[in-house]
Amino acid sequence: MKERINKLARGIVELDKPVIKLSDTSFKGTVDIGELAKFELIIYSENGILLKGLIYSDNPHVTVQKDAFGGIRSLIRCVVDTRKMKDGDKIEGQLYIVSNGGEVKVTYSFDVRSTYKSNEIITGLHTAEDFVNFCKEDPDFAVRVFDYNDFKDADFMKDSRLYTLYQGLKSGHDRKIALQQFLSVLGEKEASHSPEISESYERKEKSEASVLTQDVYALELDDKPLIEKAAGICIREGATDKMAFDIYQRAIEMGSSITRLYEYYMFAMPKGWKGRLPREVYLYFDYESTMEDNMKLPLYYNILMNFDETDDVYQRYERKIQSFAIDKLLRSDFNERLSVIYDRMILSDMIDERIASVLPAILRSYRVTTGDKRMSYVVIKYRELNREEMYPLKDGSAYVPVFFENSELLFQDDYGNRYTDISHDMTRIMHKEDLERKCFEILPEHAMLKLVRARSIAEEGVKNINQLRLIEQVASDMDISRPYLTVLEHAALLYHESYTKDSDKNIDGSDIEFLRSIDITSHGSEDRNILLRTFIKLNLFEDAYRLIRESGGADIKRSYLEKLGRFLISDEKTAHTKDVMMLVLRIFKMGSSDKDIINYLLKEYNGLSGEMLAILRQGIKINSDVSDMTERLLAQMLFCWAEDGLDDVYHIYREQPSTQNVLIRAYITKRSIDYFIQGQKITDDVFDDIFGIIRDEKIRDRVPMIYLLAMSRHMAENKKLTAEEKMVLQDVVDILIQKKLVFSYTRNLSDVIRIPDWVMDKYYIEYHGDKNVRPALQMRILPDEQDFEEVEISRVYQNIYVRPVTLFSMEKAEYQIFDETRGEDVAESGTIKADNSIRHKGDTFDILNEMSELLGQDNDRELREVMLRYVKNESVIDELFTRELIETKDKEQIL
Repeated sequence: MKERINKLARGIVELDKPVIKLSDTSFKGTVDIGELAKFELIIYSENGILLKGLIYSDNPHVTVQKDAFGGIRSLIRCVVDTRKMKDGDKIEGQLYIVSNGGEVKVTYSFDVRSTYKSNEIITGLHTAEDFVNFCKEDPDFAVRVFDYNDFKDADFMKDSRLYTLYQGLKSGHDRKIALQQFLSVLGEKEASHSPEISESYERKEKSEASVLTQDVYALELDDKPLIEKAAGICIREGATDKMAFDIYQRAIEMGSSITRLYEYYMFAMPKGWKGRLPREVYLYFDYESTMEDNMKLPLYYNILMNFDETDDVYQRYERKIQSFAIDKLLRSDFNERLSVIYDRMILSDMIDERIASVLPAILRSYRVTTGDKRMSYVVIKYRELNREEMYPLKDGSAYVPVFFENSELLFQDDYGNRYTDISHDMTRIMHKEDLERKCFEILPEHAMLKLVRARSIAEEGVKNINQLRLIEQVASDMDISRPYLTVLEHAALLYHESYTKDSDKNIDGSDIEFLRSIDITSHGSEDRNILLRTFIKLNLFEDAYRLIRESGGADIKRSYLEKLGRFLISDEKTAHTKDVMMLVLRIFKMGSSDKDIINYLLKEYNGLSGEMLAILRQGIKINSDVSDMTERLLAQMLFCWAEDGLDDVYHIYREQPSTQNVLIRAYITKRSIDYFIQGQKITDDVFDDIFGIIRDEKIRDRVPMIYLLAMSRHMAENKKLTAEEKMVLQDVVDILIQKKLVFSYTRNLSDVIRIPDWVMDKYYIEYHGDKNVRPALQMRILPDEQDFEEVEISRVYQNIYVRPVTLFSMEKAEYQIFDETRGEDVAESGTIKADNSIRHKGDTFDILNEMSELLGQDNDRELREVMLRYVKNESVIDELFTRELIETKDKEQIL
């Protein structure tokens, strides 16, 4: 840049500039998530003139490895960073090239995609029907696709139920069975199902006791000895079937005192027996100081089923049953009989932290029953949690805590295969909302109850800071599934959007840490913008800046970005980075007139001339110091041949208190070239500057030739000159004529200054072309010549070619110019007529014109007189020229 500016300042004319050619005018493509992709741009100089310049990127996700370049051919390497992006994101922007060949924009657009090989398949699965059809077309490949990690990213998998079932089925052993079950969930009628097993697993037990007791049972039941004998046999054999139970009960009713009769009676009691027992049994175990655990449950269940609170049996056992209930509850034991005990014995005022930690699971338990003998476990999957819970099936039943109505149940066989289509029944065992509320009051940290509460808050909307904190705790402390974590984070963001104010003192460190932990790649653009606004409201500017850099932009109000921008430009760590500069430029383009923003850009920004000029003009509006930007911009525009706004920038620069003469002279040279060589109009103040430079220079030969040429042509077009201007013009034209720089306008100056006769004797054809390609001039002089003939035309200055033509009265010259750089057609044509413009009446040229006019007339006498005058004139000139030559030689000899 400095080299070109210095050349211009010295008045050196360079018409040839590099012609930029790019290997690519735009870049489009797909880049993988989580990588640093690269692309290359080659910048050529098409005409072989050295290229120099800088290149910028306006998107922080695309960086240029080396922003300065130079040479005939330059390789520009760029990097696309997708490490913080998600599938479906887009990276768009431009590369700005500022060079001595001009300014160029190169656009780029990259789609961010998953790195998995199944990406092309997954992105095509928009609906469940799409996947069903895909499975029909290629079942084997479908199994592999089903197993890919990014299968869950398919559009139709945004359904939380499908996502949860997929995660549960994928944990099974056989992938084909898992896929079949998943298709059945999608409603695929052709999904295969395993055949029903009809084999019976009826338990049959036969023993000596059963044979004997059947014989005894058939005898007279009032026969006490026989009954006692039968009961004794049953005890020795350990019989606990229904027949043995009846025999034990009859023996008790008859007052028998056989050892361990009461104990075996309880052992043999059928499960779920609701009939009253003999009173002796209740009294016996009331007085027994010890009772085996396996007898307590059936006995206590029976008591609660047969006696109310006023009965003495109930009162005898109340404390024991309560103690038993608490003990079982704390061990999280549960079945149908225990549910009756818990329901009757666990009261609200009994709940402490220990009970509150386990009771909610009991209160939410269901009995799941299936007749499918293949199944060994019930698996419950919550849409809200990553984990799953497995419960063994006993006799076809399992007791399963179900906290949410949208939970998904799967069944697993002995081989680890999982199923969704197993017929089953679910029965709620307990339902006491008052106890559940009490548990949450006593133990608000109970994980599942907190999740229940958080789920309700998220659905209804977070209304206060306490609800926000609950959402944050659940999201942070529990193993929440990624889809539901996004739901909770969205709810928290909506709270901040509605309630969080600038520098909100209610927001503490834990709230901030939660905001920082949000993985924004799992959210949409609106959530990203809310998070960005929240960071800015809370003065978390570094976090906001990080978010913008990672996500590539933000669609938020300018006022937020201005607040962020003011911090970034005041922080030494970020103020001078390219990313901050591009961000602040974007804020400016949004219409910002913030003084800090404008002042920063005035000082720091270097980019396209048009953008710099817009910043400069805004700076002037707010009365900022624009001197630095004006100087940089003027230099850049001169360097890269920029035109739009150049005059404005120059005039602003001239008004600054401190200016560099080198830039002023460079601009004047640029405009002189534009005017004299390119034929452009320029402002009058440039000519005033040129005149001042020439006038003030005592040795006029030192003035750049382009200044002399521009001023002389301008004065030829504006002939109202002062005496001083005429005097300066005469000196200038004398220099130009001495250097054989005569152009078509030179004759026009004869009205104001002295022009030599040999210049005035001719007319001039002038053509502006390519200095490296000589044009072809064809000419004819009418009326004598009818055909065009090619004649020589000489390059007089830079790209200007001139052909002098001698014309006498009544003659005219017609010409055609051909220029191979402009094609085969005539590049320029015209006619020049003799206008009889002469310096002095009666000089040689005037006499020749007079003779030419008389040649066509029948007036020999007048013609003879004119010819005699011509001979006499020539003799006088010859005598004077000879005398002057002799006097000159004498002086040289004396010296």
